[in-house]
Amino acid sequence: MGDSRPRLRWLVVALAALATVAGCAEVPVSGPLQSTKLPSSVGGQQQGTLCCAQIMSPPQPGWSPVTIVQNFILASADFTDDHAVARQYLTAGAASSWQPGPGPAVTVIAQAPDVSTSLPPQLNSQKTENVEITARELGQVDATGQYIPAADGQKLLAQHFGLKLVGHQWRIDSLPGSGRVSRELLLTKGFFQQAYQPRNLYYFDPVYKNLVPDPVFLPVNTADLATVLVNALLAEPQGWLEGAAYSGFPAGSRSVRVQIPPGSKTAIVDVSMPRTAANRTVLAEMSAQLVWTLTSTAYGSRTIQAVKLEVNGRAWTPPGSGTAVQDRTDYPQPCLQPPSGHQSVYFLTTGGTARVLPSSSHTSQPVPGQAGTGQIPLSSIAVSPDQHYLAGTSPAAGGTVYVSDLTAAAQPHASQSARALHVRLTGMKVSAASWDHQDNLWVAGSVHGRPAVRMLQGKGGAPDIVALPAGIRQITAFQMAPDGVRVALIVSTAAGPRVLLAAVVHSGNQVALASAGQLGADLTRPTSLSWYDADDLVVVDQADVGQQLFEVPVNGGRSTFQSIQAGMISITAAGPHNDLFASLSTGELARSVSLGGLWGTPLAGRDATYPG
Repeated sequence: MGDSRPRLRWLVVALAALATVAGCAEVPVSGPLQSTKLPSSVGGQQQGTLCCAQIMSPPQPGWSPVTIVQNFILASADFTDDHAVARQYLTAGAASSWQPGPGPAVTVIAQAPDVSTSLPPQLNSQKTENVEITARELGQVDATGQYIPAADGQKLLAQHFGLKLVGHQWRIDSLPGSGRVSRELLLTKGFFQQAYQPRNLYYFDPVYKNLVPDPVFLPVNTADLATVLVNALLAEPQGWLEGAAYSGFPAGSRSVRVQIPPGSKTAIVDVSMPRTAANRTVLAEMSAQLVWTLTSTAYGSRTIQAVKLEVNGRAWTPPGSGTAVQDRTDYPQPCLQPPSGHQSVYFLTTGGTARVLPSSSHTSQPVPGQAGTGQIPLSSIAVSPDQHYLAGTSPAAGGTVYVSDLTAAAQPHASQSARALHVRLTGMKVSAASWDHQDNLWVAGSVHGRPAVRMLQGKGGAPDIVALPAGIRQITAFQMAPDGVRVALIVSTAAGPRVLLAAVVHSGNQVALASAGQLGADLTRPTSLSWYDADDLVVVDQADVGQQLFEVPVNGGRSTFQSIQAGMISITAAGPHNDLFASLSTGELARSVSLGGLWGTPLAGRDATYPG
């Protein structure tokens, strides 16, 4: 489903590993990219434009090739009139071949680059010059909008610019990049933060039940933000979510206009679409995507609180509703909203018995059935989101995965079979297990020494082999997001441990994980993770100073330190309304009432987990 036209996507999938700054505080105030007062023109007016507290200057007579390149990079951060100031540094040919518009290939660097004329000019020419820049690259955004962090969080970047004299003034004649068209946009991390704003687009899972956030970035000077977001929803998601999530907009749809009347917080969205496609189900799906995308509060307060959908110029009122104005209450999404009430937490005793600490109690109790007896000691557990099933692992016989029906085991006079742990998988060394909202069990670990993931369908049958991204040597942590599409993993690679975000892609009978790339590139040695909410993970990092807990945004942003807890092995979380539980090397569970809060009240136990 959806429009097959190229996506309007100067939307950037993920924020680089950036430091939180105010204004352009991290952009150097000395060196080549400093603020300068511009010479006055004949009429006494300063030339150039103001961007990010910097004056973006056009080229001045007598500037050297190095100064031209330095100031071109600075002026590139000004998006006004399609980078009008920056284009003044280019020859006519280079200006026409430089197209950093929709879908720019953005390179984010830590700070202003070093610039030098280290390369010799062309032989027998006094009118050309080569300039080299070097910088620490944090990451890149490719033409599809996918953010790709640099290995180990940063790498050395070297680029070359060719210049020539035009009317006795140096101008850039060749830009970095291959081919006739250069889409290169080089921005320091401070300018990137100032030039782009984070947003979420929302698409449906394969069964069109749950919405899945797709983090994107837009230039802050986008004239009509709502229209840009709506146009992006018309096509299927690209990059890592391609084939994993879907748009509810039918093929042939196009946005006519998005209007926000003065003083109103309702967006009126007029969509042109084939009349034969405008059935009740499709319109409800479109409305859900529009409402969640335009009213998102994931990255700040919202200016739009409701949406009025017009189809081919006529307002659509959902059946049973007295108004065409719709908001989030019309399209509840439990997978996107952390539980408002306290959730039960499950854990193991040191002897391998499964227990539960109910949300309404301060005292734990054995789970129903054999898992709560300790007859089969378990090494780890996972509980389905509906708390219907429990999965337990045991290292016996080379690795065994058991499943228990907790609901059936809790019934009065339950049979021995209903209370039993049933073998679902053998021969796998298990490192983690996680359930999705359809009661499918995902098991990660290794088979014959090779990394492996298996999906055990709730309806039974043989396990499905899940294809993995390249470069994974070992999987040490794995948790499915509540939406059932996204997966957070900790893996070992040739470069060391990495936190990855991936999407589940179904193609016929095949299942694969499509990687979105590394998260938390600023972490030292991540060892455990848990979804905190729809947009953030919490990750245990084994730093030199001890075990630390970080909040890691899934849009690729910088990790935020939360606390230190000695001996922390694993972590589980369920949003801001639930306590965090950390398993300690002492065989105890530490508890914190909030992110960044103090840890206390150790409980005897290990491997704590919330349902999911």
